[in-house]
Amino acid sequence: MTNRIFVFSGHLGEDRLGHALAEAYADAARKAGAEVRVMNLSAMVFDAGLRSGDYKGGQGLEPDLVAFQENLTWCTHWVPVYPLWWGGMPGPMKGMLDRTLLPGFAFQIVEGEELPAKLLRGRSARVLITSDTASNYYDELYNRAHDTVMGLQILDFVGFENHSFRMFSPTYLSTEEERAAWIAEAAQLGEQDALAKQEELAVA
Repeated sequence: MTNRIFVFSGHLGEDRLGHALAEAYADAARKAGAEVRVMNLSAMVFDAGLRSGDYKGGQGLEPDLVAFQENLTWCTHWVPVYPLWWGGMPGPMKGMLDRTLLPGFAFQIVEGEELPAKLLRGRSARVLITSDTASNYYDELYNRAHDTVMGLQILDFVGFENHSFRMFSPTYLSTEEERAAWIAEAAQLGEQDALAKQEELAVA
């Protein structure tokens, strides 16, 4: 089966390393035979605030959020690419997930069960993160805290149980040669994921 890969670039600026990583990954995956769809957070128009706070306010989804949901449903493998800002993803990206990972779409409360049903089960994810934080500090001082939040409380919670993380850092100290190597690595991962069997996806 052809892998269906959804690449999401979550940086708000233009000409950023994250966009280059996402583009390299997507191009390589497409050339290797995968079906690939790409969305850029910077091009999306939506209200990032979940106004009711309880999913009951009747806040309709803007077209870009509907498109995001459709791509998430369509894909077998999701590749979000974004910077680490203050320990997490950019605020508008978090707001997008608040607005789109809704009950009835991403999860469903089951009476008598402690955890909800995972409605996006059967998919995998590879998370590519850029950061100014050196990897040893991220690992040892911060205990890879964002990996826990994104991996367990978001991805695993809705069904992306097979997932992996790759952080490219520290970006502010990186040379042109290092950035070129990172972009080449992203392309290699794109080709690798395009050719992998579903059970092999997201394995580091």
